[in-house]
Amino acid sequence: MGHRRSKLDRHGHELLALRRAGASVAQMTRWLRFGRDTAVAPTTVARWFRNAPARDIDPVDGFDAVAALDALRNRDREFRFPRLAVSHINEYGYHVLRLWAEGATIGECHPALRDEHGIRVDRSTVSRRLKRHANGQA
Repeated sequence: MGHRRSKLDRHGHELLALRRAGASVAQMTRWLRFGRDTAVAPTTVARWFRNAPARDIDPVDGFDAVAALDALRNRDREFRFPRLAVSHINEYGYHVLRLWAEGATIGECHPALRDEHGIRVDRSTVSRRLKRHANGQA
């Protein structure tokens, strides 16, 4: 009885090249999902490696495993460290600082932003802005 065909067999050469390039099973699973539109579980990939007939897999020209792995790692890094959202107060922060310098309290600065500029932020946002930019005296 021969080896049962798997949907991973058609990507066998690429998977073996990724493994030689240092990819983990989880990385190969993500590469299959996003690079080849083949959704499989990590356990399926690990089982395929245990049972794969490496000598029966034909090499495919033009596949750069190192470049594919670098692209996958860059994609993962972008998801791991998302850009922080910009606060609405950044554009009108000078107004809060000016009010603070004139002797207004946080409770007076907060409604002034809403009434004069139409910005709805939490009171703690105003407080953090003042702590950060008013020489830590808020």
